[in-house]
Amino acid sequence: MRATVSRARLFLAGLSARHSTAGEAEVLRPGAAAGGDVGVPGRRAALPVTAVDHLDALAGVLAAAGWAVSPRYQEEPALLRVVAAGLPGVGESVWVKPGVGGVPWFISSAGEPLAPCHDLAGACAAIDARLGPLAAAAYASTRPPWTSA
Repeated sequence: MRATVSRARLFLAGLSARHSTAGEAEVLRPGAAAGGDVGVPGRRAALPVTAVDHLDALAGVLAAAGWAVSPRYQEEPALLRVVAAGLPGVGESVWVKPGVGGVPWFISSAGEPLAPCHDLAGACAAIDARLGPLAAAAYASTRPPWTSA
């Protein structure tokens, strides 16, 4: 029992040593231009998160859920076009807007808030709830009458 505990402690100590940043050189990282702890050993600076970063993350989740996504980042504001696969007329354009307290939110093309940007599953569910019935109706209308439902 004692040997197992010692091995576990050594393993955890090794993990701690490998992931420590205390011995690293002081390097200013992107996004670390402001703040009192810039260049402090052992401290990692957070990169700035942009609307495009949030939309890219949402695009990955939506693509995995079966939606076709098309980034329109050259537009102002940056947009993510979400459509039902094979039905380009059934879709939604999503953009990012700061909400209460500066928390960014995904906003629909109708201007309605979908979900905060940190809740990708909630945003995906909101888009699915909005577009799912429309896509199902559009698929049903394009199905030949001799096929069963």
